[in-house]
Amino acid sequence: MEVTCPTRGALISAPEGIYRRGRVFETVTDLTVIDSFGWDALRKALNQRVVVTSSRLIPSRVNRVWVVETDVRPVIVKRSLSGRSGREFEALVLAKSAGLDVPYPLYKEGDYIVEEYLPGDTCEVMVNHLSSSQAAEGIGTWLARFHVSFRHDSSTRLMADAVLSNFIFSEGRVFAVDLESSGFGNALDDVGQAAASILGSEPFFTPMKFDLCLRMLGAYEMVTGTVVADSVRPYVSRYLRFDAKRKPLFRRTLILAARSLERGWPELA
Repeated sequence: MEVTCPTRGALISAPEGIYRRGRVFETVTDLTVIDSFGWDALRKALNQRVVVTSSRLIPSRVNRVWVVETDVRPVIVKRSLSGRSGREFEALVLAKSAGLDVPYPLYKEGDYIVEEYLPGDTCEVMVNHLSSSQAAEGIGTWLARFHVSFRHDSSTRLMADAVLSNFIFSEGRVFAVDLESSGFGNALDDVGQAAASILGSEPFFTPMKFDLCLRMLGAYEMVTGTVVADSVRPYVSRYLRFDAKRKPLFRRTLILAARSLERGWPELA
């Protein structure tokens, strides 16, 4: 059982070491490459001798995520820097068991998760650049199925980071790919965050964006049998205000839109 890498220096980090600076010993970790623990998790996930042909780091706001190509299959190797790998793995297993579209969780050890690689584009690309109604509606459908599957009394399991970049459009279906913040709360929180992510990303607040947002809400309502378009507005407004703090160049635009949504949805021609 081993991992063979033809370009070892490019793919495998040097072991974490102790470096001496004067009298101070310091542990140095290179977070841009997979360490020995990550390669061990990959070996155990695929449960056989593996030849690694390439790996590449992909963007993540919090963690380190790589696409690793092997002679068996491509996989995602994720190193959690948030300390939530256990929560994410559990949520993935529960979602997969409920028949929801998520990457298949292959293995977890320590801070590493190895999971199925999904070819496709993020819904950030599909919605913002391609104006895909199928992607927008797919997000609403996915959130609705997730909420219905894990509803307990007055509380519902949430995705809790329902932004466009955490959904992948693959082979005509929408998959959620980041469940590390999953917990229980009000379902409208997820729906409001998804709506704000659609409206509050460039191009901002165009008629097409409002149409895609309402299509997402309509798909959610169809699955759950509840009407949320009006009750979700305060949640959308709250997340737009959060975004205003992170996007100072667009602060005025986002705040004005948040105030407008508190009064109602705009009338589209």
